[in-house]
Amino acid sequence: MRWRKQGIFWGGGVGLFGLLMLLAGCSSDTNAASTNHWRRENPAQEESPLFDFTQRKRPKILAGGLEAPETGTTLRDNLLVNGDFSDGLQGWNATTPCFRPDSSTRAPNGKPTLKIENPDSCGPFTKIAVNEFVAPPGVYSIGGEIKTPVLTESKNPVVGSQMDLFTACETELVNGSGDWQKFAGKHCVVAPGTNSPFRLAIDGNTSGSAWFANMYVRREIPPLVQTFILYPNYRGYLFADQPQAVRAAVTLNRGPDLRSEDLTFQLEATRADTGAKTDHTYKSPADDFTATLDFAALPAGVYQVRAKLLGPNGDVLFEQPPYRVVKVDSKAGDLLKAWIDDRNLAHFGDGAPHFVIGIYDTSNYSNSPDAYAPAVEEISQAPINMMVNYYITNAPISAVNAYTDELQRHGIFFLPTVSNFYEDNNGYPKGLAARLGASSQDDFVARYADALEQNRAVVGYYVQDEPAPDKVARTFHQYQVIKTTDPAGFNLIALNRPRDVQFWKDAVDVVGVDPYPLWLPVDNYIGEVGDWTRTAVAAVHGSRPVWTIIQFFQADAMSSWPTEQQLYDMTWMAIAEGASGVFYWSHGIRALSWVRDPVMHAALYRELINVTREIKDLEPVLLRPDKQVLASKPSQDIVTREKTGPDGVRYVIAYNQSNAPAPARFVLQSPAQSVTVRRGRLPIEIKNGTRFEDQFAPYEAKVYEIR
Repeated sequence: MRWRKQGIFWGGGVGLFGLLMLLAGCSSDTNAASTNHWRRENPAQEESPLFDFTQRKRPKILAGGLEAPETGTTLRDNLLVNGDFSDGLQGWNATTPCFRPDSSTRAPNGKPTLKIENPDSCGPFTKIAVNEFVAPPGVYSIGGEIKTPVLTESKNPVVGSQMDLFTACETELVNGSGDWQKFAGKHCVVAPGTNSPFRLAIDGNTSGSAWFANMYVRREIPPLVQTFILYPNYRGYLFADQPQAVRAAVTLNRGPDLRSEDLTFQLEATRADTGAKTDHTYKSPADDFTATLDFAALPAGVYQVRAKLLGPNGDVLFEQPPYRVVKVDSKAGDLLKAWIDDRNLAHFGDGAPHFVIGIYDTSNYSNSPDAYAPAVEEISQAPINMMVNYYITNAPISAVNAYTDELQRHGIFFLPTVSNFYEDNNGYPKGLAARLGASSQDDFVARYADALEQNRAVVGYYVQDEPAPDKVARTFHQYQVIKTTDPAGFNLIALNRPRDVQFWKDAVDVVGVDPYPLWLPVDNYIGEVGDWTRTAVAAVHGSRPVWTIIQFFQADAMSSWPTEQQLYDMTWMAIAEGASGVFYWSHGIRALSWVRDPVMHAALYRELINVTREIKDLEPVLLRPDKQVLASKPSQDIVTREKTGPDGVRYVIAYNQSNAPAPARFVLQSPAQSVTVRRGRLPIEIKNGTRFEDQFAPYEAKVYEIR
């Protein structure tokens, strides 16, 4: 989690990374565990794994999934007006004279440049240059060249810069240098119904000079064929107790030059060891459809599933990288310590499905379980079953084992953070890599996962925290390394731009979104939680788990902590929109641990306890398939999700997605004797056995129990 208002120009601009680093302390990329650790034993002394599985070690099986990133995206021409500054500032609207054309300082290709000189002399606020081009909805790549030899910020050297486009689309960081450097960002989404400008900006507290050259915005054109395997929905596994039909969502981006009647789409499976093939063809395919391939009669084994678009002569017009599907003659629980089933439910611990109730923390590390006991004891007052702890990243394996030993005393499982396990990351755990004898970045990830593979409390990894889409490729590669070493578990990502989910859906197992809507004293758009969850579920076609991360912190001095009602509303609107788990940020720094008043601290956590205990009470219901209970939609503004419990009791999860009070009229499919709002155990009058009415406050969520 990073603060939503990054820098001083929330929403767009080129900022100074020296400033942004001060505001990003809660990100998992900030490796605060590298100093000031408290330890009771020598961390260099590696302990044995927490659990002894020498007598019942599960056999290793090959994990499947997409084998290489999707290919085929192309870029159109530069859309910026005078992006290379050949015509001075024509096409650019600069807010201050600190921006000026510079024909004496040339770009590497000889083009003129745009100079920003001593921004602090032009006033205290952000200096912005806006291009005349306004992007319509679509997906774009952005970039240019920059030279930052003498910029300083707050009397400190500037260590990099960052560009935002549209809604916080970021380029990679560029280190300050007297040489020209290229910087770029891709997959910048402009949402339907919006139009976005391109802006350059510099913090007003900066002195010195920087030059920009050859700026561009290019529209990304999708490939001719896009294929997404809907099922198997977890690492390509087809287990004996789950469905045996492979399903793929197919999108054809034909353009005007290709007629559907001249095309054939083929989904083909090839067995890796024998080369035997089976396929299903679709003549004159629609632009969007679901392709299937029945594996029921096929023997167990490893298969490559390829999607091909064929022309009128049978020639291959386009082919995406294959998916690996692994058909297994046993149940998932016979081989894996943690997995996702065909309904996106997480299995871990006892092997049964669980609704995930997770929390973030930031405790330091020790080799003694007792050192973790106070924090974990407090956390466990809520029915938490999953943990992310940024600060355990650098810990030796013995400390991780000690931590999970204490977590397991309370039924909590762990996702270690590996988002900084890249050699070019400032927080790369060099000491731990050396301790594990790693010769390279990939070797380190493999050795780390191997060391924790037999720890039953480690059920996956937290792989990225609010990354830009340019991190997809490296995350996908790390995913392949982790799956090879540890074929079970959940790789979780947290995204703060839900429309980016489309780029990540094959690079992780579980998509997390972290809408944090509470920034203003009043009039916050809490419905954002439902919107983001719904967008993420739609992006994965409902075929991957989505876990929504709920705001449990005070954003800044102007805002306040969420009330218990707001926690409740945000949690249940996420569940209503299809979340199969929820996390809360955070028990750690910049959140609950910074509340020093013990009375207030306890009261705030009590509110979280109350909300999560109701989730736990309804877990048997939440784990069951959705089932229609209502005969019609209650009203335009009320979103519902309907369930039937194991005992036949019906439930309706409902919330008001508007910022105004909303009436609702519920009509049941079959008669009932009683209706109760679970929060407060409030009875609702039933009319004619099938109708009841209620009122919702803005963004209010309710769970109805119908008997």
